[in-house]
Amino acid sequence: MSEPRFTLTQLRYFTETARAGSMTEAARRLHLSQPALSSAINQLERDLRVQLFDRVPRRGIRLTSAGRQFHLDAAALLSHAEGVAERASSFSGSLTGTLRVGMYLPLAPFRAPPLLQAFARRHAGIKVELLEADHDRLDDLLDGHEIDVALAYDMAPFERHLTEPLEVIPPHMIVAPEHPLASAPGPVSLRMFANDPLVLLDLPHTAHYYLSLYRSLGIEPDVRYRIEGFETVRGLVGRGFGVALLNQRIGHDLTYGAAKVTSLELADDLPGLTLLLVRRREDTSQRVLAFADVCRQHFDLPGERG
Repeated sequence: MSEPRFTLTQLRYFTETARAGSMTEAARRLHLSQPALSSAINQLERDLRVQLFDRVPRRGIRLTSAGRQFHLDAAALLSHAEGVAERASSFSGSLTGTLRVGMYLPLAPFRAPPLLQAFARRHAGIKVELLEADHDRLDDLLDGHEIDVALAYDMAPFERHLTEPLEVIPPHMIVAPEHPLASAPGPVSLRMFANDPLVLLDLPHTAHYYLSLYRSLGIEPDVRYRIEGFETVRGLVGRGFGVALLNQRIGHDLTYGAAKVTSLELADDLPGLTLLLVRRREDTSQRVLAFADVCRQHFDLPGERG
């Protein structure tokens, strides 16, 4: 059997450069000089006898087709090597290393702080890196071994990965305090908002979910604004520009601009969003398993399901 023509350090340099898309940025993250990193990448390409990056003047670097495949293989190999090391170190009684957590962008402000706090209390030796992204990007990041675990909604399937349900979050309506239904004594039907302009949270898969709730009741809403920012949606509603469907609840009624919104329960039988813990099927990382256990305890779940 021939000896490998690369080291784990070279693979780490290569994968970080691929993620950064820039030798300068990768060198900064790796605490190396740019010439030292460039030399290491050039040596790796010579040893492998393949070009991994295209150098694009004034635009940085990009992976070649061979580089993209090698990146997937290198990331998987590094993940496996980290797993071997962490299983050996676990005999000391504590886990160390880095856990890369991806979280669906609108979800992160609500879920990231308490979860990461609970995890830090249990596993102080593990450094957590947090990355916020939309659903499809999280799927790609898991595929590319750029994150270890993700928290996201079930708006679209994570077909290649293992998912575990944590919580079902029902939809609710937010309105301005001056809205005629703002003082309703109990749940109200979505049908009662059929003529109200809709301020739509418009992220991949999110908009489809909210529009499907209207359409399941035979309503075609009047979409006045399509907005990517969760708090911008709340701000527009608070200023009377329309109503909005949301799932995550804020702990107060103020918007960033000091306007107020009122949250209303919906009486209709509408599907909620399921919050998922997502990880690669083949991943047996003790850090990922420890994070999953903290998530189950946070949501008061008995154990792994599915």
